[in-house]
Parts: sequence; C-alpha cells; structure tokens
Amino acid sequence: MNKLKLVLSMLCIVFIVAACNNKKENEMAAADMIAGTYNGTLTMSVMGSEQGSSSTSVVIAKTADSTVTVTLKGDENSTEAMSIKGDIVVEKVAVSVSGETYTLAETAINATVGGTNYVGTLTGTVANDAANLTFTITPGAMPMSITAVFSGQK
Repeated sequence: MNKLKLVLSMLCIVFIVAACNNKKENEMAAADMIAGTYNGTLTMSVMGSEQGSSSTSVVIAKTADSTVTVTLKGDENSTEAMSIKGDIVVEKVAVSVSGETYTLAETAINATVGGTNYVGTLTGTVANDAANLTFTITPGAMPMSITAVFSGQK
C-alpha cells in the first residue's frame, strides 16, 4: 500500500511539473509575430486636406518580446514638397495582442532627419500581415502637424 501511495505521489508530481512547463511550442512573442518589412502607401494630409501619397516601406524590428522599433523609410531623392527626406525611427514601441490583432501603443516621436526635427506620435495596428500605422508629426517650426497614414503588407 505504501509503495502504491509513493508511486501515485511521484506520478502526480511529474504531471504537475509537466503541466507547469507545457507552454505551446508555436507560441511566439508579439514582437516576433509582427517583425518584418511592410511595403505600401503613405498618404499625407495637413488639417484634413490630403497632400499626396507615395509608395514606401516600414520596417518593424523586435527589441524585446513586447517591444519593437518602427522605421518609416523616407525618400532622400524625392522632389515632392510633402515628403520625408530620410528615415524616421521610433524606438521602444510597446506591442499588445488581442486575438489576431497586434496594437502598437501610442509612442512619442522625436527624430532628426536631414537637419529637420520631427516630433509627434505613432499609433497603429498589425493584423493578418497588414500594417496600418498613423504618424502624426510636426517638422521643424511648422505650426500644424502632418498626418501620415501608412497602409502596407508584409
């Protein structure tokens, strides 16, 4: 009887330890799931008035399990008046997940590109390998902000 109790106790311990360590092998961190290059369109507007759109890309890079760096790729050779002449890099962007949608928390932008300081915020979502990001930025001493909406696929 004592041996039976000992064997059952040992089996219970094994099952409890196995259950505690039973993390899904395919479960990946939120940052891993959205990391990559997204190609798409950036549409810019000022005070609700569209100022044009262009093809560009956004790179999302993992920095921790739930934190990424987002890089909006600029076009240094663009001759358009409403264009970003270099990359805008936004670091320490927190990522949360709900179902199949990954939400990028509102994060401050403070970047210098081509001698111009850009300040503002980044928000957005990624779902089904599609990124929808909004960069609300004010370049230099401009009195109003530019809303740059990126929509692209991985």
